[in-house]
Amino acid sequence: MTFNPEYLEIGKGYNRDTLASLWGYRGRQAISRGIITPANEHNIILFVTKNKQKSDTQYNDYFIEEGLLHMEGETNHSNDQRIIDSEENDDSIYLFYREIHHTPFIYFGRVYLVDYKINVDCPSTFILSTSASLAIGSSSLSTEENKTGLIKEEFIPDREGARRIRVHVGYERSLKNRAKAIEVHGTTCKVCGFNFDEFYGSDLARHFIEIHHITPLSMIDEQSIDPVKDLIPVCSNCHSMIHRRRETVMPIEELKKRINAAKKNR
Repeated sequence: MTFNPEYLEIGKGYNRDTLASLWGYRGRQAISRGIITPANEHNIILFVTKNKQKSDTQYNDYFIEEGLLHMEGETNHSNDQRIIDSEENDDSIYLFYREIHHTPFIYFGRVYLVDYKINVDCPSTFILSTSASLAIGSSSLSTEENKTGLIKEEFIPDREGARRIRVHVGYERSLKNRAKAIEVHGTTCKVCGFNFDEFYGSDLARHFIEIHHITPLSMIDEQSIDPVKDLIPVCSNCHSMIHRRRETVMPIEELKKRINAAKKNR
């Protein structure tokens, strides 16, 4: 099999017969599984159906919101680790998704792993994003919440839990706003210039960065936020110092001056 995404159009519908022919197979049976890993290729191809036939295994797959997919892995867990290690192994994940069985799969292009939960007695759970910047923002938010302990609920629920994941995309931290800020400003701290990938290695950091609201959340309406002007990427140290004073938020320029002064006094 040779999978070439250049031959496919994002947003277009494809059935398995068409794809099998395009990829050089005699029949659709070769790609009848939900997760395809072509031999000798760094590609992982997902075929996800939200509403399946009654005779099929009823995986809990759906879009949490636009751009964020909740997907359960295989019952035998055979490709769990392959998905988890995809970035480290330079594997690319591609998504074909449909709402209901016996309809064409919509091609979403490349997707990115945000978070996962390994289960033993039931399928493991994966959160995937349809854009790199949204994946970075989502993953960073999850890490921030784990670090601060502000969020009590798990990011990924058990199979028998609530159908919709609570990813906390309300007024306090919009994932889409974070994603746009990262897309525009990058993942280097705008205060001190620190870059997690360069310091810790991309295999661990995976583009981690925190996002700072220039105007405190308590003083603004989330709907009026401009991600380009109101949000900036900052490292954990600078973010902590910005909020060090309980009664006020330190302006970015003041913290930059303090850093420069400290460097001169060394």
